[in-house]
Amino acid sequence: MFFPLSDASPFGLAVMFAGLCLASLARGYSGFGFSAVLIASWSLVTDPAKAIAVTVVLEIIASVIQAFSVWKHIPWKRVFLLMGGAAPGMLLGILVLTSVPVNILKLIVAIFVLVAAGLLSLGWKLKKRANNLGTFGVGIASGIVNGSIGMGGLPVALFLTADGDSPSKIRAAVVAYFFLLDILGLILFSQIGIVSVETVSIAALAFPILLIGMYLGMRHFLGATPDGFRRVTLFMLIGIAMIGILRSLPF
Repeated sequence: MFFPLSDASPFGLAVMFAGLCLASLARGYSGFGFSAVLIASWSLVTDPAKAIAVTVVLEIIASVIQAFSVWKHIPWKRVFLLMGGAAPGMLLGILVLTSVPVNILKLIVAIFVLVAAGLLSLGWKLKKRANNLGTFGVGIASGIVNGSIGMGGLPVALFLTADGDSPSKIRAAVVAYFFLLDILGLILFSQIGIVSVETVSIAALAFPILLIGMYLGMRHFLGATPDGFRRVTLFMLIGIAMIGILRSLPF
C-alpha cells in the first residue's frame, strides 16, 4: 500500500509540500527539474520508489499542460531516437529499482543528482554535435536512470544542453520526451505494482499545487528569467543531494 499522509510526520509533510511547490515552479519556468526536485526532496522522508510513482503520474499531467506552448519547437527525430534507447533501458532500470535496498537507492539518488546538477550548473559542453547513435545511447542511459530512480530527464537535459541546442528546443524536447517516457514508465511500473490506486490518490491531492506552481512559473510571477530560475533550481538540487548524502552516511 502507498504511504498514507496521515502517517507522515509534520516535518515530513513540510518537506514534501516544499518539494512539490519548488518542482512545480521549476516545471513552469523552464520545463526542467520537476522529477529531480520532487524525488530528491521526497526521498529524504519516504521510500524513493513511492516518490517515483507519484512523480510519473504528475509528469504526464504537466507535459499535457505544457504541450501546446512547445509543440512547434519539438525536434521529433531526436525525441524518437531518445525513446528508442529509453525503452530497453527502462527494463534494466526497473531491475535495479526492485532489487536494491531502499537506503542504498536513496544514496544513489543523491549522488546522481549531485553529479548531474553540478555538470549542468558548470555549463559542460560537448566538443562536437552528437550523431544519431550518440543520441540513441543517451536514451538508453536515460531509460536506465528513469527505471531505477525516476530521473530520466536529467541525463537528457544535460545532453541537450551540452550538445548546444537552443533553450526553446531543449524545453520542447524535454516536455515531449518526458510525456512519452512517463507513459512507458506508468505502464511498466503498474505491471510491478509500484503505481497503484493509492498513487493516483496522492497525485490527485498534489494536482492543485502542481497547477498553481506551473501557472506561476509559466507567467514568471516571481520576477526571474527562465535561465535564472533554472540556475536557482540547480543549486537547490545540489543542496538537496548533499543533504541526502549526509543522511546516508553511517554517523
